[in-house]
Amino acid sequence: MKTVIRMIAVIAFTVLMTMSCTKNELGESAETVKKLKTDFYHMTVNGSVGFDLFIKEGGASSAEELSDFLTRYLSAGPFGKLETKVGAASFACSALKVKHNTGGYLIGRNFDWDNCTTLIIRNIPKSGYSSLSTVNLDFLGFGEGYKPEGMINSFKAVAGVYVPMDGINEKGLVVADLLAGDNEVTDQKSERKDLTTTSAIRLLLNKAADVPEALELLTEYDMHSDIGTAHHLFIADASGNSVAVEWVNNEMKVTESDVLNNHYLCAEKAGQGLGEVSLEHERKLLEARDAKNGVMNSEEMADTMFDVLALPDGYFKGGTQWTIVYDTKQASATHGRISW
Repeated sequence: MKTVIRMIAVIAFTVLMTMSCTKNELGESAETVKKLKTDFYHMTVNGSVGFDLFIKEGGASSAEELSDFLTRYLSAGPFGKLETKVGAASFACSALKVKHNTGGYLIGRNFDWDNCTTLIIRNIPKSGYSSLSTVNLDFLGFGEGYKPEGMINSFKAVAGVYVPMDGINEKGLVVADLLAGDNEVTDQKSERKDLTTTSAIRLLLNKAADVPEALELLTEYDMHSDIGTAHHLFIADASGNSVAVEWVNNEMKVTESDVLNNHYLCAEKAGQGLGEVSLEHERKLLEARDAKNGVMNSEEMADTMFDVLALPDGYFKGGTQWTIVYDTKQASATHGRISW
């Protein structure tokens, strides 16, 4: 491993491959949150935590609408009225796909943002695929200093199911959210149901087995940007498909790619984005892939992602918050919390 940074924790989790586990609803849905390291937690959530109802009611076209639903739904639990205000600030990130040297594919992902509290959620919905996802708990708006500790705060953390930044499901589908690099807001308007960026990730993890299914699902909903800026999704599967999904003038654009950073890949806006840093990260990732003929083991992938970390006090006060290596064959992930 590179010595320029130190991993506070690298914990391997395998997504449940069976749906035979007991599944409960709100009030019985979450195991006690486990603290792994400072600002780094894990919990298992059984059941949909209302997500099927959320979709049935039409979804949400904004963070405010999602917050309203979560406040109403959480307040049906054992602790009385609990409010949330979903939001976020700017973030960057990187993603890369290569072949695994033992078969299948690896997807590396850096999440670059201000210092935050991270929660790994293992979700076993009533209907849909089991998954493992990573959540920035600051996005839930439970107030400054919130930690998922204690009975009520642990209960509130189940809302993280709705705001994954990345994840993998039991079929090996991987989805990650990255900023596209400009302020074009996606705000599709039709008779379809609505999704925000992060709730779209949850839908795909629950319902899509591969990239074609994920793309078909996205066409069935109106997409709305979280945090008033442009996003693109990196989606990959166990068969080796990987694409960047972007929105230009409210139209979805799909580009096959092994890599994604913070500039557009689609023909309409190719290269536009956060500028030289994003382009340099893309160059380094592709050079590392090519140097290994597109084949790596998990440690080599982690080292590759470490080479494109966002440094603290640079573009972001916190820099890279976590690095993940997803294994599509094993439907597993190695999560790391970065310490500077």
